[in-house]
Amino acid sequence: MKKKVSKKSNREKVISLLRARIGRSYDPSLSLNKQISDHELEVLLEELQIFQLELEMQNDELSNSYELLELERTKFVDFFNLAPVGYFIIDHAGLVQEANQTGADMLATLKLNIIDKKFQDFIPSQERDKLYAFLHQMNSAKTKHNCELKLLMAGGHECDTRMEGIAIVDPATNNNKYYITVIDISESKFAQRELLKTTQRLEMTLNASGTGTWWLDLDGDKLFLDEFSYSVLELMKWEFDGTITGLVSLVHPDDKERVTEVLLQTLNSFDDMDLEFRIITKNGEIKNIVAKGHEVVTEIVPRYFAGILMNVTAQKKLAKEAAELQELQKRLVLSTAFNAQEKERYRISSALHDSVCQILYGIRLNLQNIQLSKNLRGEFVNVNKLLDQAIGETRELSYELTPSVLRDFGFVSGVKEMAQRLSTPKFEIKIVIKEVILPINEEVQLYVFRMIQELINNCIKHAHATEAKIIISPAGENVNIVFSDNGRGFEKEVKDSLFLGSGIRAIQNRIFLLNGKMHINTGKTGTTISIQFNRGSELTKNAGTLS
Repeated sequence: MKKKVSKKSNREKVISLLRARIGRSYDPSLSLNKQISDHELEVLLEELQIFQLELEMQNDELSNSYELLELERTKFVDFFNLAPVGYFIIDHAGLVQEANQTGADMLATLKLNIIDKKFQDFIPSQERDKLYAFLHQMNSAKTKHNCELKLLMAGGHECDTRMEGIAIVDPATNNNKYYITVIDISESKFAQRELLKTTQRLEMTLNASGTGTWWLDLDGDKLFLDEFSYSVLELMKWEFDGTITGLVSLVHPDDKERVTEVLLQTLNSFDDMDLEFRIITKNGEIKNIVAKGHEVVTEIVPRYFAGILMNVTAQKKLAKEAAELQELQKRLVLSTAFNAQEKERYRISSALHDSVCQILYGIRLNLQNIQLSKNLRGEFVNVNKLLDQAIGETRELSYELTPSVLRDFGFVSGVKEMAQRLSTPKFEIKIVIKEVILPINEEVQLYVFRMIQELINNCIKHAHATEAKIIISPAGENVNIVFSDNGRGFEKEVKDSLFLGSGIRAIQNRIFLLNGKMHINTGKTGTTISIQFNRGSELTKNAGTLS
């Protein structure tokens, strides 16, 4: 800063100026009185005093300006060094003329190691072409330009930066100087790279799983689909108007009402969406689609719905085939078990009929002969009763194993004969057969006969009923069987009875093999069991249901 000009110095200047002026007016040939008058001297002194005051005021103003400039320079230096971004001033030769402390910290070195060094030395070799292009842009246009460059730190480490600069002509040298700011963006770059990796992994996962993504702008009612979702729906971008209505138009007519209802409920309640529906593509193909989504709320953008879209047509087909295969296996197992059971019963029945019964008949005839010849009637009465009982039980067992009446006289006669045989004075069984029952498959006849037999046996054992009624009637291609009694009903729930009771469970298995249906209605006043099956059923068809 320049020193303050003293008043003494100003006074000397005034005297010198006065002497100079007097010297210019002095002429030795003239007398002193004629050289300078008193009035002229007085005017001259007044002018000198005014000039002195002006000089003193200018001196004070100049001193104040120097002080203000020094204060502003100090502030600028502090701002320059403590700024959160790095500052570099580079001359036209690429040498660093000035740098702030933040810039030195970015390079992990001292300022003295930066000044008068080439700026390119702090840039990795593979990035220097970008630096030269950046400097050239600033030279070409006297406006701000920016670029992203890596800085080479002490120790060989690198950091990502964003640079912004402008070229200004130095009036002293008439050459360009480059004023450059540098911001460390390493963290944001790292986050971007990680986000890109995560996004790529997500896209690969979604593509591998056949999954697309979508999001719905709740304010604008716009539906956005990604590329894979368009391929799932077999649409081109210009074929979809980006609305919910446009999506619903693709839905199968049988699913439209349900889909619309679920969408409205979800958007009104903001519940999570889990929707499965079918679509009809422009090629007429039917696809099974699953859409899942939930509401997303952020502070940056308005709330919206986002989710995934999956084509599950192949999975549904495989699941259906697996279910059909499982049902087929179950039917085959049950059919094989029942057929084996019936064959074993037939074998035992034949053995009892052909051997045991014949032997018993022979014993009875011999005893009768003994009784007639020796007149021992009283002693053989009990023997005859026991033999009659044995023969009756053997016949009953033979009938249970293989009902010959069913084989000899058909299904209707077999059912009537069974009802008559099992009826007692305390338990009456009524049979009602409406219209003419067309011929039923022989194998199916035996299955139905066993079901009716099991229903009667269960009623006798558990219902404590006095009456049971069986109605058999045709219904188109189906046969309906309704069994009812006036007993006390099931002691447990129907599901528990099916799980615990072997009799009712055996009936259910047989109905399953006939692709039939069974409905049970039980109470304290009695039980009604309705069975329906197709008269042309075969044991290889799909299984029925229990309601």
